[in-house]
Amino acid sequence: MLTVKEVASELRVCIGTVYKLIATGELPCYEFVSCKRVSEKDLRAYMELQRKEGVRIPRATKRHF
Repeated sequence: MLTVKEVASELRVCIGTVYKLIATGELPCYEFVSCKRVSEKDLRAYMELQRKEGVRIPRATKRHF
């Protein structure tokens, strides 16, 4: 199980983008108390779907700088 930070690092996006993918249901996650975790299998499936469809990863709407 990967943390949101680990998923963001793997996808090379900000943490906000990962939360957006989770909120829209594009990236399934497990929630333990208040912690969200993504299985490696689900992440690989998401990445493969993006590669096949040529869909771009959405940008987070909130900037952190």
